[in-house]
Amino acid sequence: MFPSNCKAILKSMDDNITEYGQVSVSLKEKFAEFTSQFVPLLKINVEAKIICLEGIASTHIITGKVFLSSKNLLRLVEIKCTLIPGAENVLEIPTFIRAKIYKPIVKNGIFSKNKVIHKWDDCTVISTSLKQMVIRSSRIMCEYEDMLKIRIGSPVFSKESDINLQLAQNGLMFGKSTKYIYRITRLKEKEQTELADFIKLGSLELIKYLH
Repeated sequence: MFPSNCKAILKSMDDNITEYGQVSVSLKEKFAEFTSQFVPLLKINVEAKIICLEGIASTHIITGKVFLSSKNLLRLVEIKCTLIPGAENVLEIPTFIRAKIYKPIVKNGIFSKNKVIHKWDDCTVISTSLKQMVIRSSRIMCEYEDMLKIRIGSPVFSKESDINLQLAQNGLMFGKSTKYIYRITRLKEKEQTELADFIKLGSLELIKYLH
C-alpha cells in the first residue's frame, strides 16, 4: 500500500528503465528511497523518476533530485508525486469509516442446542480497495465468520449500501477488537463507481503536499 514499501521501477527522465526494486516514501519529509540489489550510481542533484507498482499496474509517478546514491539505495528529495489515471482500480487506501456488519451471535440454549442468530453491530473500515475491506470489530465467532454483510453509507456511497464480504484472512486481535480482512464478493455498477471515486479522492489526499 502506498506510501509504504511497494514495488517500483527506477527510470531516467527520458523514461528508460534503469532498475526494478522497492520504494518507500516519506510524505512528511518529502523524500523517496529506492532500494534494489543493484542501483546504478547517479550524480547528486540529477533528476530521476520512480514508478510505483501494484501488481503489474503503475499507480504513481515520483520525481525528485538525487540526494544519495549507492549501489543498493537511491534517495530522492524535493519529490513530486502524481497519480496515474486508473490507479484507483488497484490501490488500497487507509480509512476510518463507521459502518455496521451483520454478524453471527451464538445463543446458549438451556434445553436445546446452541443456535446462531445474526444482528447488526458497529465496526470500522480501516482500509479499502475495490477488491477487499479491512475492518475492526468486536470478536466474530470463527466458525461462522466466512460470509458477512457490511452496511456503509456516506462518505463512500450516496446512500446506505449492503456489501457482501467473504473472509480472506483469520482475525488478528487488537485490544478489545479484532482486525479482519474480507474480500468484496460483488459490487453493483453504481457502487463500484462510487467506491472507485472514493479511493481516487483518498489517494489524491495522501499526496496533496507532493504536487
